[in-house]
Amino acid sequence: PPHARRFDLDSTILYHTALYLLCYCVQNKHDNHNGISRLRTMVAISRSNVRRVRRGNGGGVLDMLDSIPYVSQLSSADRLLLLCGVALLGTVTFASVFLVSGIMTGSSSSTENNLANDPRLSPELRKMGLSDQALLRRGGGKRIVVGPHKLDSEENAVALDIIQILDCDALQDEMEREWNAVLDAKKLVKEDSERWQKEEEEWNNNNGNGNRRLQMELDSVQDAVEFDMGQQENGNGDGRDFMMDEMMVDDFGDMMGGGGEFGGGSDYFDNKTQLKLTARHLFCLAAEGITLPKSTTLDESDDPSIHCDIDNFETRESLLNLWSSARAQISEDIIKKTLGLVTEHKETLRGHDVHVWYPNKDQGSEGMLRVLNSAFEGSLTYNFDSEQAEDGQDDLYRFWDIPSQFVGENKLFVDVGSALGFTSMIMAYEYPRTTVVSIEPASPSWLIQNINFRCNLSEEQRSYVHPILAGVGTKHHDDNDSFTKFVWKPSMTTASRNWNIERDFDFGQDIELTVHLRTLRAILAEATPEDLPLGTPISVLNLDCEGCEYNLIPSMHETSFKSIGLILGRTNWGFIPTSKKPSSERAEDTHKRVCTHYNFARRCKECCDFPTLPVRPRLPSTTVVENGEFGDADVEDEANISSAALESKTVTDVAGSMCDGFDAWAEENQLHDVPDDYGWNEMSAYVKMDSR
Repeated sequence: PPHARRFDLDSTILYHTALYLLCYCVQNKHDNHNGISRLRTMVAISRSNVRRVRRGNGGGVLDMLDSIPYVSQLSSADRLLLLCGVALLGTVTFASVFLVSGIMTGSSSSTENNLANDPRLSPELRKMGLSDQALLRRGGGKRIVVGPHKLDSEENAVALDIIQILDCDALQDEMEREWNAVLDAKKLVKEDSERWQKEEEEWNNNNGNGNRRLQMELDSVQDAVEFDMGQQENGNGDGRDFMMDEMMVDDFGDMMGGGGEFGGGSDYFDNKTQLKLTARHLFCLAAEGITLPKSTTLDESDDPSIHCDIDNFETRESLLNLWSSARAQISEDIIKKTLGLVTEHKETLRGHDVHVWYPNKDQGSEGMLRVLNSAFEGSLTYNFDSEQAEDGQDDLYRFWDIPSQFVGENKLFVDVGSALGFTSMIMAYEYPRTTVVSIEPASPSWLIQNINFRCNLSEEQRSYVHPILAGVGTKHHDDNDSFTKFVWKPSMTTASRNWNIERDFDFGQDIELTVHLRTLRAILAEATPEDLPLGTPISVLNLDCEGCEYNLIPSMHETSFKSIGLILGRTNWGFIPTSKKPSSERAEDTHKRVCTHYNFARRCKECCDFPTLPVRPRLPSTTVVENGEFGDADVEDEANISSAALESKTVTDVAGSMCDGFDAWAEENQLHDVPDDYGWNEMSAYVKMDSR
């Protein structure tokens, strides 16, 4: 260190000075001795003529020097110089020893601190007395133990990578600070609630049994009405609708009345009295990198918790495996950003209690949950997101009402554009042992859906669900590898696509992605489990992939397409901006194929381009077909089922009034006017102008 170098220079000067003094004294003594010898030959000195001078008490050191051989022959000046030299030499020696010992101690302490801070080295390994390099060469590393289980070497390495990449130590400090703020907010809410209740009791005692909160709301409404009427009478009205005043009162009422600790139940207080735990916390917990804080004064139910059972070793192990897979396919920045945006939400999927992970205010997830819970226990029916189904569309195939011959053991359900995995979860719950291939091109959504599978499905259910990170591309000269650009929006996770309006891009939240495109054949070859019979056809194909149908459907061999039992989903020609549309020829090939399936012919306007196209008959969900014979029907007349099921219909028969005004729609959306795929294949995720 610098101070040691400076001291080394100073000590060298002092050391040489001391040596010079010693050498001088010795040389002087030698010269005196030789001079005395010469004088003895010339002068005889008589001891009787010499008078001994006795020194006082202050001459103790000099008396001691007189007793040292040769020193007694030195003059007083030489003795003083010798004494100074010895003192300097002793000082330098002592200081050098002290400095060296201090440096060694500091180096040892620094090494110990580095070892203590190195997560790869456990305290047990440090007791071996070896250096950190030696311990690491021996493959030591920190051993992470979960209950009675010890992670194997690969899982242990993954856990340490999680701790480093997600900076779990900093997350622990941040979480504890936030928890202290939450405790303060809870304390404040409790004090306000007690004060409010006390004031309300006093008010009721003085004014009968009326409700003070209700009276305050009524007074506010009356004041607002009088103010608004007065403004309008004076010609100063600002055009506000009375409903605005009513909404203000509703907001006030939400805060001041109607349940909850404060009597409010509004998100304003919930956000301040709840610790926000993200998927980043989930993975740090799985890696034993953090510990959730606990309250010593509040009820344990108020303590922060994650419903995902990471205390279960199998769940924790699956999350570690997921991290390893994600690190191999997704960039570090995207992983960290995605995990920081995602939180756990308590929901239901057709009666199944689930705790699914998705970003806050994600309209796509909320809409998908509405679709999957449609018509369940009196709820409304939705086709997609917020698109409420019309009365005439009650006969569409739904995910919860798929004919039994298409699901079950040795049946293959392929979900193209699976988003956060909710549809695959429904299949696992409603149709056990159905093999599900979940294909998602956006890496953030793929990561989140895998978290949902591991936190909500049992190990057996997960064995039938196979998530694949890939986009479906065209088959071009047997090339299985190409790419495109997508934008992933946490506010709409079900709409990852390559035709986004550029001005709508949110730089603070949205993520631009490079998506690997592969053929469906290659994806199924990788995802299909070995226990599924070779060549098993697709029983159900769900297309909800924001336009990828124009890649997938035309590239399929005719035999492969005809082997598909049922196709669900929709086409997107009317939604894609003109500058990003595929060619009209590609659109015709796609529409002509998918419109032979009932759901498309029933609700996709593109099918009206083929009015005489035959449509597969709709099969009752309770009908089982084996070897071409119908059975197990939920009606008395089996013959009627067979005739109804096998009745031939055209698009015109199935679509009905949906085709009204089709020609104008086709012209507006240039259904027959796009000459090529240049805009469709452009390596850009944006559309500069929202032109149709």
